Order: sequence, then structure tokens, then C-alpha cells
Amino acid sequence: MKTGIKIGIFLLLLISGFMFSSLQTPSKCGKWRWDIKTLTDKHGSALLFKGPLPSSIDELVKEPSPKILHHDSRIDSKLPRFPDENQVVEIIAYVIKVKYEKDDHDLHFVLKSTTSGNTMIGEIPDPNCPTFDEFPVWREILKKTRKNGNKIWDELKEHSGAVKVKITGVPFWDSEHNNRPTGSSRYFREIHPILTIVPL
Repeated sequence: MKTGIKIGIFLLLLISGFMFSSLQTPSKCGKWRWDIKTLTDKHGSALLFKGPLPSSIDELVKEPSPKILHHDSRIDSKLPRFPDENQVVEIIAYVIKVKYEKDDHDLHFVLKSTTSGNTMIGEIPDPNCPTFDEFPVWREILKKTRKNGNKIWDELKEHSGAVKVKITGVPFWDSEHNNRPTGSSRYFREIHPILTIVPL
């Protein structure tokens, strides 16, 4: 009888531990068009080895989105890659703000044009997200990019001003937001993911 009670208590503690662990360790991955954001869709991996086209924030933000996307739409959240999300661009920009996204753990950059007041968002996904378990090469690239991104964030904190950078990344159409995030472009175009980021 005592042995049965001990086993019962052990199992109860074990189950409680799993429940506590799941509550304390939220998912590190996003959901909305996540395979497109992380290049883990059917055509995404090929972009890692595609040469970048020269572009600029001013050029990217003037293009209207091919479709108005809604964050609460299940259909929009599963939309495949748009043709103009199937390219890699290289831009020169100022980083004016960086923050850590609590929901999906992306490293979020507010980027400003070097020739105008236009801004847009650029993001580096979290390489520890389980999404990348099947993409080890991409995960290693992200680790390096994330490390460089954190260095730029440190430089921004130290100098309290803009940091000029060169970025390569994939243009992405985000959804409309009720509360427009600081720095987002008119049509919610972003660089997501950032593939490389280096200070100039």
C-alpha cells in the first residue's frame, strides 16, 4: 500500500512538473505566415544562395502590397510566398531602434532611409526556434546574423544614435496592424528575414 502511494505521489509530481515546465517555457516560434518569414517553405531555402539585388528603403516602401493582409485571417496566415517575396535585396540603411520581440523572439530593427525619412522594419528570427531543427545550415547562418545584430544593438545603446549598416534580406509583406508598430512602412513591407547585417 505504501509503495502504491509513493508511486502515485511520484506520478503526480512528474505530471505537475511537465505542466509547470510547459507554462514556463513558451513557444519561441511565431505563427502568422511563419514558413515564409523563416524561409522554411517550399521555395525559401533557395533564397539563402541567391545573389542580392541592389535596392533601398525608398524603393521598397513605395510599392503597394499585392493584397491587403489581415492578421486575424486564417486564410491570409497561410498564404504562400508572393512573387516579390522571392528575391534577395541589399540595402544601406540606418538602424535607429532595436527591440526583442517577446512573442516569437525575433530581433526587431527599425530601419531608416539614408536619403529620406522613410522607415521600415527588419527582423532576424530566433535560431533556437524548433522550426529550424530540420534546417541546420540555415540555423548556423542565423546564429551568425543574430550575433552581428546584437553587436549593432550594443553599438546603438553605446552611442545613442543611428548606426549605418548594410543589410541583405528577403522582402516580406506583413499584415495590417490596428496599432501601427513604430517604424513600419506605409504598406507594411519588411525585410524578414535579415540574412546578413554589417556596420558601415
